[in-house]
Amino acid sequence: MNMKRMTWEEIKKAYPKQVVGLVDCEPQPVNFKTAIVKYTNKTMPYDEMVGRAIDGEISLRYTAPEEDMRIRIW
Repeated sequence: MNMKRMTWEEIKKAYPKQVVGLVDCEPQPVNFKTAIVKYTNKTMPYDEMVGRAIDGEISLRYTAPEEDMRIRIW
């Protein structure tokens, strides 16, 4: 991970069709303006990422453009 602040468009291009764990998300009215990718499903098991999202450490997102939505954790 390069831990560089990126826009959502940059994140989708850098991590196509991956689950990403985001930190330091800069909010805007819809979604976020920029964030830092801390984990991906290629660097950490998905279930561990879910646990970290439940604990509030990260925000989970899926980067497939056709499914551009927040992953829900119930």
